[in-house]
Amino acid sequence: MWEFLHAWWAHSLTSSAPVIPVHDLLALCAEASATLTPWLAAWEALDHHTADRHLAEAAAHWEYALLGDELPWHTWHDEDALRTELAAWLSRYAPARLRAHNAPEDLLHRIRLAALPTPTRWEKPHWPVRRY
Repeated sequence: MWEFLHAWWAHSLTSSAPVIPVHDLLALCAEASATLTPWLAAWEALDHHTADRHLAEAAAHWEYALLGDELPWHTWHDEDALRTELAAWLSRYAPARLRAHNAPEDLLHRIRLAALPTPTRWEKPHWPVRRY
């Protein structure tokens, strides 16, 4: 089963029209394996325009759940650990690739905020000053 999931994951990351959205497939793979680590590592190692487009779509899909300290899907596993790993990975890995795809700065900012501990996230103003 693992070989199938890894092959499906790799194919979907580079497919312009995957069978299911990549963010949904990541949830499926994480639930089947009880971990995000290999799936995120494969995505990070892939330098491909389509994989980056999927990353932008996934980040936009996940951002509000992560800001609310929720995993963007229901899980049978340790939700806090999965959410923390996903938010940390996204804030570390995604910004450079999302900037290359002209992602809005407010999306990048929310991704950064989602990786901060909850008290830090809400106790201080973090919104950048707009320059006109």
